[in-house]
Amino acid sequence: MNMVWDRHVSNGIRELGYDVETHTLAVVFPGKKTVLHAPVPYELYASLFHSYNPERVYRETIKDKIPVVTAR
Repeated sequence: MNMVWDRHVSNGIRELGYDVETHTLAVVFPGKKTVLHAPVPYELYASLFHSYNPERVYRETIKDKIPVVTAR
């Protein structure tokens, strides 16, 4: 896995990572909880990263809609 990371996205999402090869999205929440979702299209990752309210985009388009690969 070759993840590209974006740090300090918002107060509710500390980091985002995206692997172009596997279409895997990593979301790191405060407290270091990490959730990996796949498959996530690059466009959805980009819209999440560039959103004014990334927590809302995550809740409405990814959480409980795209399978969780792993959570830790």
